[in-house]
Amino acid sequence: MPNQRIFEAQGLTSNGVAIGGMSAIGVNGEYVDVVQSAADGAIGVEDVDRAGLDVKATLSSTDVTKANALLDALVGNSVFDGREAGLATWHRMTIGNILWNSMRMNMSLNADATVQYDGRVRFADGTKSLADVVTVAGVSMVVPTLTYPARLYRPNAASFDPDPVGGADVILPLHLRSVSLSLSAPIIADYGDADIGHTSVDRGPWQALTVTLTHRDAKVETPSHVNAKLLGAGRGALTVNLLGRGGAAAQTLTVNNLLFTGATEAHKGETFTDYTITGVAGWKNGATAYTLNAASKLFAIA
Repeated sequence: MPNQRIFEAQGLTSNGVAIGGMSAIGVNGEYVDVVQSAADGAIGVEDVDRAGLDVKATLSSTDVTKANALLDALVGNSVFDGREAGLATWHRMTIGNILWNSMRMNMSLNADATVQYDGRVRFADGTKSLADVVTVAGVSMVVPTLTYPARLYRPNAASFDPDPVGGADVILPLHLRSVSLSLSAPIIADYGDADIGHTSVDRGPWQALTVTLTHRDAKVETPSHVNAKLLGAGRGALTVNLLGRGGAAAQTLTVNNLLFTGATEAHKGETFTDYTITGVAGWKNGATAYTLNAASKLFAIA
């Protein structure tokens, strides 16, 4: 009898968005309410019951250009394939109804840009259990259809324009080390009556986008140095060039309506000084309302 292991998870499509460069996808099911009785004179707790199955999902990928589309997609199925150990066959797995509600993206000098997502599963009805959420199809000889990501790395040529209309006030921090973005929305979830799992799972309003940029630009700037100038600037547009991996074309990260809120610097003896600047981007600026995946995106890589 062949072993029952699978590996090389690939070919992911989640909520209609084809995702390449998947490094991991995970599911964690746990009952949120475990009801225990008092010992009541017995040797220990007598009765233990459970209710409210909550299923969380995680996804890690190097396909950072798909972040806007995935976070904006309607709830649907996530389908991927896992290769059977020792065989040329595949298991197709389907995770139903994931509502993605957060992402963390990191771009650095010495590694692929990566993005991690968190989500929650909405059970289709009260009779559904984990067996209905995660399903496995029969063995297939069909090799999965792959999606190749536009892998990026080495952030450089950063520009922050406080207007943003261009001009002498544009700030150009050099020697970038890393750029990271994080975005999340609260999940509102509930079960009731005879429901096995959470049949009501909704996403609350998106919080402000958080941006962190680390560089080694120590040049003198009015009033002091680059970080002081960035922290003193008004809200504006940040652009960062990202080199393509394997000779692919470079792409540009753009963050709109960004206001820097904190700055730190770390002076060390054994290496160059690191300067870190953090900021937040809200979803409205005057008459402009920003979106995830339509006109006037709050952030994008293109």
